[in-house]
Amino acid sequence: MLPTPRNYIIRPAIAEVGKTTHFYVIPTERCFLFVNDKEYDVLIIHTHGDEGIPGKRLCRSKFTVKASGGVLEFDYTFEDEQEHLIIVSRPEDPATAWEMRVYSVKSDLYGLRPMKGDLHTHSYRSDGRRDPAALAGHLREQGYDCFALTDHNRFYPGGEIDEVYEGVNTGMCRIIGEEIHTPGSPVHIVRIGGENKSVTEQYVLDLDGYYKAIEEYLTRVPENIPESYKERYARALWATDRVHELGGIAILPHPYWYPKTQLVFNLCDDFVKTLLRSGMFDAYELFGGMQVDGCNRSVNMWNELRIEGIDVPVVASSDVHNLERSAHFPHKFTVCFVEEPTSEGVKNAVKKGLSVAIEAVGTEYDRQHRCYSSLRLVSYTQFLLREYFFPLQKLSHGVGIAMRAYAIEGAPKELVELQQNTVEGFMDVFFGRTKPKLPSAEMMEFEERWRDVHIKRGPITKGGDILGTVVSRQI
Repeated sequence: MLPTPRNYIIRPAIAEVGKTTHFYVIPTERCFLFVNDKEYDVLIIHTHGDEGIPGKRLCRSKFTVKASGGVLEFDYTFEDEQEHLIIVSRPEDPATAWEMRVYSVKSDLYGLRPMKGDLHTHSYRSDGRRDPAALAGHLREQGYDCFALTDHNRFYPGGEIDEVYEGVNTGMCRIIGEEIHTPGSPVHIVRIGGENKSVTEQYVLDLDGYYKAIEEYLTRVPENIPESYKERYARALWATDRVHELGGIAILPHPYWYPKTQLVFNLCDDFVKTLLRSGMFDAYELFGGMQVDGCNRSVNMWNELRIEGIDVPVVASSDVHNLERSAHFPHKFTVCFVEEPTSEGVKNAVKKGLSVAIEAVGTEYDRQHRCYSSLRLVSYTQFLLREYFFPLQKLSHGVGIAMRAYAIEGAPKELVELQQNTVEGFMDVFFGRTKPKLPSAEMMEFEERWRDVHIKRGPITKGGDILGTVVSRQI
């Protein structure tokens, strides 16, 4: 991952619409401390605003701020929900400018926490390649805040993760989950959230009872369901009912799964639409676990359903089995906007449609994201992916590595928690929950002293020439 240094950041980066926010423009390195008592121009461009008639500049405002303590501070009130470009420059040299970005959201979104999650993963306890606790560390290393371990027909492996990291602040929320394969049906069902009880064990441990229940469920199948679908429909309805009884939600995953040698788990278009129209599923896995052509068909099928008025919430998952050479991890994931960072918080966010399905494309050094949800959530998420989740991943990298070491008794929990404290500090300042740490008097004295050395003893230009335009201060 290449470094992406910035001279300045603005905090908080998220503001509530209609409320005055106190902003700090803070240098990221010592030599960029603002010169005390010097005035700087601040230009705010509302990037989704109405520019109006050319020359009118309706979506811009400009004012001057005097530096103090090496930083700039100002109050501002945003009137609507969108991204804003903040440009700081020196009045005498407007060509030299520094750009920062802020997003203003309405009160309903402002009170929610964005979380990056993978809601469909597998471990060595079924057909995956990684230990459950180690998998949690790998996900944390990639900047994930939450994930569901959904091993095939196995609910209990998630308990291993809870036991290994009990009493350790990892910052990773383990979502209750399992992948349900009801006997006699090609329909896979991802369950997340709810009580710490299993659906799959109900048919694994009592297969005869399951088949008796299906006989009764066949009588519940609506008359308009084609005869060829009734057996599969009944089994899916039994499973989703069990999920809902436990307080979880049911997600329909990878309908267009194309194995190289067989189509045994592929679902035809009409049957997929029938399942999603039925209302038994709370969300749809838009992509993940499918090849590119399957993902493309999935997105367009979902769009057709939306035209019909079937607007089921969407998620994206990796369905990861093997971390090495995976086509989906960490490229397909979900961002949820939660009231609380818990298994239930994530479940409720997905159920309410407060989720965005995301597919990352491009190289590690030129990563772009395709986002699917409402325009409002997509616009906000695109900002967060660039300004929040990318730096968060860098900070979480060390947490994930320390987690894996701790899981095999190779590191103390203090190592995990010290790094997690840094992550939480970044989050609190980014969203304005705490005030940013400002330059100390000692730091200001240090920079003033070395600036004097630069002015008195260095060449009169900052470039390679000895003669040229006189530079008194670079800031």
